[in-house]
Amino acid sequence: MTTSNTQTTDQITRHRNPASETEPWAREFAEVIEISSGVEQVVLSGVGPQIADPEAQPDTSSAYGNTAVQTLSVLTQIERILNARGYIMADIVLMQALLVADPSGDGSADFAGFSEVYNQFFGTDEQPNVPARTRAQVIRLVPPGWLVEITVTACRAASR
Repeated sequence: MTTSNTQTTDQITRHRNPASETEPWAREFAEVIEISSGVEQVVLSGVGPQIADPEAQPDTSSAYGNTAVQTLSVLTQIERILNARGYIMADIVLMQALLVADPSGDGSADFAGFSEVYNQFFGTDEQPNVPARTRAQVIRLVPPGWLVEITVTACRAASR
């Protein structure tokens, strides 16, 4: 059963946020995802960015890049980790993204920079699925210089 606000594939039903009809920000995540029994699942620990500029001072955001650069690094790693286990990005049903304000900015996390990259992976014509998601600004992440850390849960039908 598929409507503009509901996507059903195998044993997973995604219900879009009702505000997605009118609010662009609400198109980035599902309001509810129903998962039937018999579904395989994998839970990834928090994934952080890889060094983007080895010439930059270690343990700084300059070494890892801005929020958009770090988000791309993290989502690319998540894609690789999932693919190695037979999952794809469309299988992600839950995401928690922790963001830190770039020290060179105004003290606010760059949610727009995050979304710019996130929207290349989720809710596209090629990959329309969006996970249930939480984004939050935190004071800091354990490794100095990290501005982004993401944890995901992915589910797939056991028959796939």
